[in-house]
Amino acid sequence: MSHDMIGSTIGGYTISARLGAGGMATVYQAVGEDGHEVALKVLSVHLAANETLYQRFMREAQMASRLKHQFILPVYDFGEDRGTPYIVMKLVDNGTLDTRIQQEGQLAVRVVARVLSQVAQALDYAHSQGVIHRDLKPENILFDRQGVAYLADFGIARIHEATAHLTGSGGFIGTAAYASPEQCRGEELTTASDIYSLGVVLYEMLTGKLPYTGPTPLAIMHKHMSEPIPNVLKDRPDISMDINDVMRKALAKLPAVRYSTAQAMSTALIKALRRDLGTRPLAEKAPPIGPNPVFNKPRDTYAAPSMPDSLIREISPTNPTRPRRAAIRQLDTAGRSAQRSGPQPAATPAADTNSNAFLLLLLFIVLVAIAVVAALLAVA
Repeated sequence: MSHDMIGSTIGGYTISARLGAGGMATVYQAVGEDGHEVALKVLSVHLAANETLYQRFMREAQMASRLKHQFILPVYDFGEDRGTPYIVMKLVDNGTLDTRIQQEGQLAVRVVARVLSQVAQALDYAHSQGVIHRDLKPENILFDRQGVAYLADFGIARIHEATAHLTGSGGFIGTAAYASPEQCRGEELTTASDIYSLGVVLYEMLTGKLPYTGPTPLAIMHKHMSEPIPNVLKDRPDISMDINDVMRKALAKLPAVRYSTAQAMSTALIKALRRDLGTRPLAEKAPPIGPNPVFNKPRDTYAAPSMPDSLIREISPTNPTRPRRAAIRQLDTAGRSAQRSGPQPAATPAADTNSNAFLLLLLFIVLVAIAVVAALLAVA
């Protein structure tokens, strides 16, 4: 397919412009019978005769058409017209992530965080539907005019339960620069392989270059399997050192060590770059549990035991000397009475004891009253 397709009609869609071409197909801008503009993906003529490639192309259409997500490029229609297979998709004509990296190099951290979040949501949704993308790379991430990212091209994606002959089990399939170590070895793939590829895309967005390069795809695949993970700060020293922790986990050689989901990687990135993004973790934004010890002084709930009214009247500070004077007056009166009456018969032991006890009790009461009054005066 070439520019001579412009003006022709396929499946009721009239081609108006050529948007781009890949290894298997060419994408055109087209207009439907209702006047709605769409992207029309057409399988190349020389490849349409290959039964395996034909089946793979049609399976992409079927798979993508059932993946309904806001960040997955929508497929409106698909079919075959005069031996030419085609897929009708949403028109997203603001370029790809690959083009943006080539033009800008290192992307701003806010752009990186936003793109990763959107692609991560799309990828996790595809995984929840049992689909492994297997060819995640910047060329398959498209942007619309509002800057929203869309994950596209499920041409070699694999359904977990799908038959192996359609996806090439037992050999390498994908793009070497973004392939996981297990993908390079031709092993059975899990969702962890897509997580690794997303980690490569993240590295490229941050640094403007790939983590592993080489003269041949085989040399690159060898590095994915054996070379240590490059230090992001070597090419991007302006961001937080925590980014290396994110990359070590995303590009771990062992699938079990990687992030369990793409969204977990996105969350870790935002946390690692919170200083660069001007954000704080949710835990730091949350209000303190319970009263603030600086600004919210807790109420003093201690209450002193109540004092009987009779005792309060007795020890009132309005006349603090009255109890002592009354006691002295009582003792003085008793002495004078004793002098007037003259010698008295000796008191019985019982009476003596009662008198002494009474005097001691009276003296004790006087002393306690004086102590209480003094304490109240000190407090006041």
